[in-house]
Amino acid sequence: MSRKKVLIISYYWYPFAGVGAYRISRFVKYLSKNGWEVVVLTTKKSVSGMTQEPDDPALKNCRVYRSNIIEPVGLLSSKKKKNNKTSNPSIFYRKNTSWKTKLAVWARLNLMIPDAKFTWKWFAIPLGKKIIQQENPDIILSTSPPPTTNLIAKRLADWSKLPWIADFRDPWTNIYYYDDNPQSKRAKKKNRKLEADVLDKADHITVVNNGFFPENNIEGKVTRITNGFDPDHIITSESSREKNKNFTIRYFGSMKINQYPESFILALKEIGVKNPKVAKNISFEFFGSIDPNIQSEIETASQLIETSFHSYISHEEMMHLVSTTDLLLLTIGRTKNSKFALSTKVFEYMISGKPVLGIGPIDGAASELVDKTNIGKFFEHTDNDGVFNFILKVFNASRKGKTLFKSKKGEVDKYSFKNLSSHLIEILEHQIESK
Repeated sequence: MSRKKVLIISYYWYPFAGVGAYRISRFVKYLSKNGWEVVVLTTKKSVSGMTQEPDDPALKNCRVYRSNIIEPVGLLSSKKKKNNKTSNPSIFYRKNTSWKTKLAVWARLNLMIPDAKFTWKWFAIPLGKKIIQQENPDIILSTSPPPTTNLIAKRLADWSKLPWIADFRDPWTNIYYYDDNPQSKRAKKKNRKLEADVLDKADHITVVNNGFFPENNIEGKVTRITNGFDPDHIITSESSREKNKNFTIRYFGSMKINQYPESFILALKEIGVKNPKVAKNISFEFFGSIDPNIQSEIETASQLIETSFHSYISHEEMMHLVSTTDLLLLTIGRTKNSKFALSTKVFEYMISGKPVLGIGPIDGAASELVDKTNIGKFFEHTDNDGVFNFILKVFNASRKGKTLFKSKKGEVDKYSFKNLSSHLIEILEHQIESK
């Protein structure tokens, strides 16, 4: 069989990758290992908040084309605050905002449709046509968010008549921040029409989880391919058995205001009041981006507990720290669609062998996965007593050298990107053959 070639369209790519590139980069890695040729269309510089190098030769070998983009970041934000980004959902949840920030929020919701990257299509579509003429790919695969990525793919698929798969890591019009920050009727109608057009025109749709598009009739053309873990990231060295001075709870990634971990914060406070000796032997470390109000509340609640907050670290550093953590904290949002959320983090936690404390819907996808793989336990946002008792239970077991949770290998292996990529390859090959 001749070597197949796929054109991948992704706003996030190395070195300006961020967490948005993890899923698609794993697919690229295992597509390449299975004989596929990969061409990537991305931006010259994405606003990801961090830079990182590819962690596998297969990612360095694929051809990457970069188009211009006019980022609206800074056009409506304060020049004094470089991190005041219109593209970051946290802008929707800032307190005591200035008139300029309020204007930026209004513009993001009602003018920047479907997202703050809407200008990218002006440059990516012409470049994409040149890439298709030059590279002659067999199929197009686009990954969202931002949804603009799929609008670019739609135009290129219409023009080239190539089969096209639209991948969704998050919902589009049903994404959480529209619950608290609704668009105008006109903007909402336009956004829903763009979404419907993409879902209608795509030859196939892949989603991280079900429930992303409840209003759209896409039955028969959608496949659930969850996020997962890269088996090459499993740490099996002696470092995974390193002991911390204190019982260490860690969180990695972003924590937005909609993820407010009420039960965790109150449990820390209660430990300090009822078990001060235990509190002095617990540390909480945060790595990533946290809403300042949440950080302030954690610091106030955990006065006897040593706390520290750090910016993002490299994936390699993160995986090392995950493997040496005593208790891993996971928080899921509190919006109507939060129960469908399956973040990349839960899969990276999954392969560490360390217990997971989940805060979020106990009937949600993340809770179900944690339970099925037996890597920890989930509690509702308001279950203060449950979280309090769980932390103490894991703390006492750790001090006795006991392990409360032993992951189920058969269940865990289902989420290896090596296996998940085989499902994607089946879809790609079927679409090529059917076109």
